[in-house]
Amino acid sequence: MDSRQLHHFRSVVDHGSFTQAAEALQLTQPSLSLTVRKLEKDLNVKLLSRGRGGVRTTEAGDYLYGVATSIDSLLTTATTRLAEIASGSAGSVTLCSAPEFNWLYMPEILCRMRQRAPEVSVSLKDLEPTATLREVLDGSAELGILLTTNPQRFHQDFGAQLTIDCAAEMEVRVALPERLKGLPDPVRLTDLSAETWLLPPRWPELSGLPEAMDQVWAKAALSKPVTVQEVPTLQTGLPLVAGDYGISLLPHTAQALGQQGVHFRRIAEALPTVQALVIHRADRALSPAARTLNDVLLNANAEPTPAVAR
Repeated sequence: MDSRQLHHFRSVVDHGSFTQAAEALQLTQPSLSLTVRKLEKDLNVKLLSRGRGGVRTTEAGDYLYGVATSIDSLLTTATTRLAEIASGSAGSVTLCSAPEFNWLYMPEILCRMRQRAPEVSVSLKDLEPTATLREVLDGSAELGILLTTNPQRFHQDFGAQLTIDCAAEMEVRVALPERLKGLPDPVRLTDLSAETWLLPPRWPELSGLPEAMDQVWAKAALSKPVTVQEVPTLQTGLPLVAGDYGISLLPHTAQALGQQGVHFRRIAEALPTVQALVIHRADRALSPAARTLNDVLLNANAEPTPAVAR
């Protein structure tokens, strides 16, 4: 018994006649009759009663007709679903993304993805840069978002293994406690040299804010602070700033968090922007679902940026 036999059997029952069913299926009547007889022989049961009034189902035929109807429905659903997966409107995708990107851009990106492909399941991971890079390279995640102040270096190091695109450029802000809210906007680094700077860790694969500040302070020694303290993550630094344990350098997206007691200022000196890079393996084609999400991510720069905080 196969799906073709079941479809032909169902057509005979629906039309109540071998002749009409054969016409609908574009088969000869003898060929259709032979198919149904073979089905009855294979199942060793009579399915149809043939008479002058047409054909009627037996008890076994009634049962098999229900089965055939269900199978036809499943096949139709499967065909539709597979077409949706192939077009990127269904399926699943795993994205590892930097939290600093997520703060501002990700909510709107996920809303757009939901509108564009509501049947796609998105798994979002918030990992350290090294872990994000590892998961993309080993295939655990199809897409990753990494932040760097030196995209040229990252292209040189990983351009052969990864497809790399820029999703957004983020300006750098300095986060100040309540005590320093009177400082001008923009503020000069020399006005902050007496403060403790809270900076994130250095990652071997990426150049980030610590490396960018090394270059700035090397050119302007008087602006270099006496104390630089490493914090596990940039989001860890915000409550420390609010508690007046130091100041911190963050992408402008941190303003979206609305941390109480923290005031953001632009920096007068020229600083590199932070680029959010979307990465995926160069040797592996993206699934349709991942391709759809990738398209949405690459329009991230269309999102509004928050106003400079108080």
